[in-house]
Amino acid sequence: MSPDKLPDAYLNQPYQANIEITGGAVSDMTFYTKFSDSSFKITPSIAEGGYKDYNLLTVTGVPTTLEPVSVYIAGSTYGTNFPGKDFEHEYTIEVKANK
Repeated sequence: MSPDKLPDAYLNQPYQANIEITGGAVSDMTFYTKFSDSSFKITPSIAEGGYKDYNLLTVTGVPTTLEPVSVYIAGSTYGTNFPGKDFEHEYTIEVKANK
């Protein structure tokens, strides 16, 4: 999963960062996210053919406090000749007062 660390956010400013999950196609049935700030969300990209691609994600939100935002992502990849792999990662987005 990359990057290892998400960029800082700024208070009351729109936030956007991208995450890429490698190692196989992510199963939408097992994909799970949790945020400490309910204004944040993850959106999968739209791949050719119009289906949701959970390997390329965009994190968006607007932090309204200076509390760091925790982002938890978990799921598994589809298996083909080999079993799929489970993954999980937790990010912390630091929130700064201003740019």
